[in-house]
Amino acid sequence: MLRITNPQEAPMAGALAARGGFSWWYADLVDDAGNGVVLIPSWGLPFLPGYASAARKGAAPTAGSRPSIALSVYENGRCAYYLLQEIAPDQASHHGHALRFGNSVFDFGNGALDARLDLEAPGGKLTGTIQVKGVPRRDVEGRPIDHETHEWCPLAGPATGRWSLSTPERRFEGEGSAYIDRNAGLADLESLGVARWTWTRVVLPDRLRIAYALWGEDGSCEATLVDIHEDGRTEALPATVLPSSERRNLWGLSWWPTLRLAAGERQMTIRVSHRPDDGPFYQRSVVHVRTEVGEAHGISEVCDSRRIDLGWQRPLVQMCVHKPHSRNSIWLPLFAGPREGRVMRLFANLSSLLGLPGSRRPVRQIGGT
Repeated sequence: MLRITNPQEAPMAGALAARGGFSWWYADLVDDAGNGVVLIPSWGLPFLPGYASAARKGAAPTAGSRPSIALSVYENGRCAYYLLQEIAPDQASHHGHALRFGNSVFDFGNGALDARLDLEAPGGKLTGTIQVKGVPRRDVEGRPIDHETHEWCPLAGPATGRWSLSTPERRFEGEGSAYIDRNAGLADLESLGVARWTWTRVVLPDRLRIAYALWGEDGSCEATLVDIHEDGRTEALPATVLPSSERRNLWGLSWWPTLRLAAGERQMTIRVSHRPDDGPFYQRSVVHVRTEVGEAHGISEVCDSRRIDLGWQRPLVQMCVHKPHSRNSIWLPLFAGPREGRVMRLFANLSSLLGLPGSRRPVRQIGGT
């Protein structure tokens, strides 16, 4: 279900032209207090409303027709800012490791990230930088799982990062451990055989360790333990997975309080400590990880591909997606932008749309349908 590629290789050719395909770059920064950011510039992000459901009907658009930027900022383990912005296809481009989405630019080259953000958004424009410095990853050693139409590429070894982001009323800044990778596929996740997946990363005393496990519809699991050492040397070993009894969140998503992986003498026990994101198809957790070379806190994700873009949840997701210079859900101010002031922004927008006395004009990018 997966092929691990090397950073020196170009991103998967044909992914943007593939119907139901995807290509995304991922950056995850977090400090010891639970502050951090997640940044995902992408084409064909499966979470966009209407994308996965169109693939299930055999009518998937091309990945290149659905570019987007996702940005989450966390403070003390809670999401303090959220934006999922879909932009016009002609406003997004990439040349190797350099990407441009509207006025925002990203460079994921040489084991590093230099992101310069300039986003029109509910709550006011967001500007700032996200920078990651890590050891460039070297070629994979070992025998990684191989798949011709789905590739995953960790881009750096142990890394540190810094973020400095501003809105008209808030400033978010900090520094901590960092992780960057990219994913690409020539079809949607379900067609690739991925029913659900989990990913965990943790910085140990002398290496970055990543666990990536994918489950098929028949319950089979393909898992890999990846160690990226301080000199960039990379080992990828097939692993077995021993999950604890499953639990379900309020939305019905299954997750595991404890997950154990083993690859020969290498062991990894992952215990969920806190879940800052907990939705119908995706969960992000702060975890405690114990291995044969040490233990530390890390970040873990669970996603169920089969639960993405179901009919009952699509209106809810549409409320969260911002399209600049276009009509958006009247409820968008409640879900996008800084956490503080969301209710007041919603009331202000509703008042403006209804033309109530004393109300201000609605902000253009918030709109209403």
